[in-house]
Amino acid sequence: MSEIKQDAILSQRLLDAQVGVLGSMLIDPDTVPEVLSRVRGEDFAEKKYRLIFQAIQARFRAGQAIDPILVRETLGGGVDSPWTSILQGLMDVTTTAAHVDDYVDALRASVTLSNLRTLGTQLAEADRLEDAQTLLDQMRAQQVSRPNVQAMDMAEGLERFFDRHNGEEKPQYLSWGVPVLDERIFAEPGDMVVLGGYPSDGKTALALQFAFGIGRNHRVGFFSYESTRDKLFDRTVSRAAMLSYTKIKRNQLTEEDYRGLLELRPQLTEPKLTLIDAAGMTVMDIQAYSQAHRYDVVFVDYLQKIAAPRGARQSDFERVSAISSSLQQFGRITGTTVVALSQLSRPDRDAKTKKIRPPVLSDLRSSGQIEQDADVVLFLHREDYDDKQSNRILKIAKNKEGEAMDYVRFRFDGDLQTFSRIAPETPAPPAEKPKREKQPPRQVSFWADGGSFQDTPWGKGGAS
Repeated sequence: MSEIKQDAILSQRLLDAQVGVLGSMLIDPDTVPEVLSRVRGEDFAEKKYRLIFQAIQARFRAGQAIDPILVRETLGGGVDSPWTSILQGLMDVTTTAAHVDDYVDALRASVTLSNLRTLGTQLAEADRLEDAQTLLDQMRAQQVSRPNVQAMDMAEGLERFFDRHNGEEKPQYLSWGVPVLDERIFAEPGDMVVLGGYPSDGKTALALQFAFGIGRNHRVGFFSYESTRDKLFDRTVSRAAMLSYTKIKRNQLTEEDYRGLLELRPQLTEPKLTLIDAAGMTVMDIQAYSQAHRYDVVFVDYLQKIAAPRGARQSDFERVSAISSSLQQFGRITGTTVVALSQLSRPDRDAKTKKIRPPVLSDLRSSGQIEQDADVVLFLHREDYDDKQSNRILKIAKNKEGEAMDYVRFRFDGDLQTFSRIAPETPAPPAEKPKREKQPPRQVSFWADGGSFQDTPWGKGGAS
């Protein structure tokens, strides 16, 4: 197909979509609020249609009635003006407003395609790499742009409140697989959760365990800047199948191991979890890829390794601050829950005890912006920093919508890539009753699938 013919087809699609949107607004004023939340004046390439849209927009913002005659008056025309036939023509072509959503979708798609074609032409003519990379970022932004603004007044808010809290339907929050966390963390679409930890404390292993469980009910993308997708999958198989990670890495699996894996195939392939090699990707790349694959939840391992926008010259503080803000906005705009792993600043030792103190919010590395942007901040650290086999402590350091919590204790088996909660000790009996012998902590296996627990043996191993 010739370029001229392609341009003609695109122009006609854009024209038809503009007519459908405006005709619907003129026929049924009830469609106006929704259209105004999704469409902008610059989406109308035809000047006359842009002016009509702006006239409707002006009347709506002023709280004035909207019909063809009043819109014509706003445009400055009388009965004999050209606007009369133009407005009448829009309503004649658009016989019903029932398909307004389809018209808006078609308009947005046509505008995006037109803008991409224009940027593509500029890209083909670019003579510097920096210019080409800037144009590529603009093209990605076009693919993920979402102009609709969600808002409500107090009356609508009260109605929605009754609908949401009438008790007929339980709210759906992400399940972390640990009941004590599920009772406190109410992560919803668009929230940003940060999981911070020192090197080798196991934050990647814990994040994979979370992602695997969440993937049973949601589409999950795991963007890794540290490991390849094959390494991540090996670790996932080790945990899910309780196979030695050392045996996997050394290709020492037995025939019995393979038979076990075949039996577990349905459970291993059930989660809607995608592992992505993210090295070199910017936040815009993550957003574009996530939108294209319709992820509900995105894990990023880890935040400080995300590449800066191409061509940008920023200090480390500026870069990480911008990345954190961009991740938060990505989640808010698209309704994607973002779980970002974060490094912590070098740990400090107490001058008297010489022990490493537990991490605090100010330890989030490179930028305080991370603390501000996050809805929830979790810290994972060793109970004894100097002992790599030490129990792990998970702390809820920030929780906008729920309770903070000082610690949940886990044992980490590096060879099985498994975190297992150490259940709290049984409370001491009342003083008047004979004291029972104190029992050691009970060890239970933690699975990120809604909180089922099983007894399990423990091995040794490191974490990363």
